[in-house]
Amino acid sequence: MITKEESRLNEHLKVHRLETFEKGFPFMLHDTKITTEGFIYEFPDGSMKIMTLADDLQTIVEVRPLTTGEIAGVRKELNLPAFQDA
Repeated sequence: MITKEESRLNEHLKVHRLETFEKGFPFMLHDTKITTEGFIYEFPDGSMKIMTLADDLQTIVEVRPLTTGEIAGVRKELNLPAFQDA
């Protein structure tokens, strides 16, 4: 069961995700059930890439892009609608 606080946080994150896309920036997703390689960047164009930090812990490095099927799975797992640029 989702608490009232968790529900408010989820709503805030949805708004922040859309604001991030509207500015043209990627939104970071982190879920160890989806990838243990690092984190996922979701881009305003709908694409997603697995990213990680370089040894210096400052530089973000692309591991690989996700396939269309993988993206659909991530969206389903995290209940994320596709971004529609108006």
